[in-house]
Amino acid sequence: MIDIKQHSLYKPMEVDSVLSNIFNIYFKKFGVLFIYSFVAAFIIQMTFYKIGFLELTRLTDPEDLIKMIFEMRKEILIGSIIYFMIYGSLISFLVNYLIKSDIDPKIHIGDILGESVRKYSIHMIFFLILSVLILVVGIFIGVIALIIGSFLAMIYLGTVLTTGGTIIVVEEKNAIDVIGRTFILAHKDFWSALGSVVLFVLMMLLISIVISAIIAIPFAIMFFDNWHETGSIRDLFDTQIYDIGIWSVVLNSLVSAVTYPLYAILSVVLYFKLKYTEDQKTFSVQ
Repeated sequence: MIDIKQHSLYKPMEVDSVLSNIFNIYFKKFGVLFIYSFVAAFIIQMTFYKIGFLELTRLTDPEDLIKMIFEMRKEILIGSIIYFMIYGSLISFLVNYLIKSDIDPKIHIGDILGESVRKYSIHMIFFLILSVLILVVGIFIGVIALIIGSFLAMIYLGTVLTTGGTIIVVEEKNAIDVIGRTFILAHKDFWSALGSVVLFVLMMLLISIVISAIIAIPFAIMFFDNWHETGSIRDLFDTQIYDIGIWSVVLNSLVSAVTYPLYAILSVVLYFKLKYTEDQKTFSVQ
């Protein structure tokens, strides 16, 4: 098992220091995080492209959308399986890399990758699937109670489950044990953890707006070019005009490669914050 006390994040942290640590790590290790995230995202996006998921985004009629989803149920199942496999393996590597490279800077990245896929990826995949199911059930129960209940359930469960990926790597637990462990760990300092997650979500929303604005630039140029070429206002809003084909895969992969590592870093930083608090409380009791 990893000696977490050797890690630089094993220290007391307030909400603001959680966010500062996240972005300090992100920029410090950006190259490795981005490259591996891009490769994984490209495989996922190419799979979605080949299966035909992008066709769903072009439909505006709800009935047509529901009909196509039903017709593509096998493709959606295959795409979902591939997504969880690739994304789970990626998160396993990112979390393992963020921990091992800090404790032992000389460790070879190939060794980290091999260990991540061999030792942690299967547990990470099942944990992600279980987390999604728990979130769906929690949100559904919240909707039955009140609409606001679904939002509260999402925030609560999202906060609790955030550290799960890191627990798999550090404490070497299986997916089912990890679920229970996340609840125990989160409640060692829940309100501080909740504040950290909420601020992180707000930061991600801001980052998403900026990225969306940058991505929209070429489409805005295409819009105004078509404005001069077409004689129909209706044609300007035809999604077929703005179909960039395979380039959509590259574009979506680049966006995902920018954001994927942040979720892994949040898991690691929040785990060490809560684990330090847990150890201090245990020590004070003794």
